[in-house]
Amino acid sequence: GAILGGGLSTRMGRDKALLDIDGATLLERAVARLQTVADPVLLASGSRGLTHPACLSVPDDMAGVGPLAGLLAVLRASPHQLCAIVAVDMPDISPDLLQRLAALREGEDAVVAVSPRGLEPLHAVYARSALAAVDAALREGERSVHGLLQRLRVRLVDAADLLGARAAARFAVNLNCPADVTVWRREEGERPPPRPR
Repeated sequence: GAILGGGLSTRMGRDKALLDIDGATLLERAVARLQTVADPVLLASGSRGLTHPACLSVPDDMAGVGPLAGLLAVLRASPHQLCAIVAVDMPDISPDLLQRLAALREGEDAVVAVSPRGLEPLHAVYARSALAAVDAALREGERSVHGLLQRLRVRLVDAADLLGARAAARFAVNLNCPADVTVWRREEGERPPPRPR
């Protein structure tokens, strides 16, 4: 598994990865969730030296070109054929969904969750077979993850079918600016407590 954490956080005004959300940073939340389904957990740290003691930090090969550089770096570094990819600014990453996406793969380069907002390519599972296409996309000036998907064999999976509508609306919420954090905290307070097991 890998966490993409190399962004500049310009809209947030501070480093999103280190933003405290209810007693844990976004990075700590992401690591804790991803560790339940992935080993090792890699951290695409960009060019800024972001680290976490439970992760292997992997710097980008190309600086300043967005999440595709992080994706390329972690796919190269991963010891496995499949790698769960998540963005650090998603506070509600779903380990269950990532596990199910991996189980649904039938030879595709990527298995991508679809939320009510659309494709979620930064809450997805990528195969090592995507490496050549990611490398070519970057060399040809592509910077969009959605643009990359046009070059890959992709399986799309409706998250609501796997998680239910409520959870599907939450798993890929990302926090880009302070207003997003305010909305997330309000909605978090409205969620019912988890059922005892």
